[in-house]
Amino acid sequence: MTDEGTEAQRHVRARAALAAALKARLRTEPLDKVTVTELTRDCGLTRQAFYYHFPDVRHLAVWVFETEVARQVRAFAAEVGWADGLVRLLLYMRDNRSSTLGVLTGVGQPGLERFLFRQMRPITEAVMDQNGGGPARPQDRVLVVDFCTSAVLAVVLRWVADGMVEHPYSVVGDLEIMLHGAVRESVRRLDARAAPQGVNRPRTK
Repeated sequence: MTDEGTEAQRHVRARAALAAALKARLRTEPLDKVTVTELTRDCGLTRQAFYYHFPDVRHLAVWVFETEVARQVRAFAAEVGWADGLVRLLLYMRDNRSSTLGVLTGVGQPGLERFLFRQMRPITEAVMDQNGGGPARPQDRVLVVDFCTSAVLAVVLRWVADGMVEHPYSVVGDLEIMLHGAVRESVRRLDARAAPQGVNRPRTK
């Protein structure tokens, strides 16, 4: 193995060790009480090693959250239906409440919104695929996916703001009912609008 490969593996191991130490600490104390000294002592790294990878504990928390949420999304996109996948994602956020709330504080709601929008877009694309593939025009497909992603994101952020009390199965069950109906109707109306002149279009209410 090359020196570059060995160094890259060291970096991966160091980040993984810091992430594991942080998650262990967050089981018993809030994020703002966790210190670099504690984390490096827990995983056997130096403070210099920590600061090589992250400027502070909050940035580590953001990295852990984003990495693991992205991993959850990739897993459910490949293995399960979109609704089950979204439930898994919300359960992860609730089970890792300290990290989730720490990220909200660390990057702010706009930053979290941008990140979650990117992660949730595959969910609404899956809904589109289950409803026949979406509108005929590519630009209309993008419009519907982005609109529905924004709607899902609004519900998820409200759930976080309300303390993540409602069970994810209930949250996603309501979304599933609304999304499928909204997608079907949006596709029907957009395809009718895009139909060539002179073609009879379905009447809309």
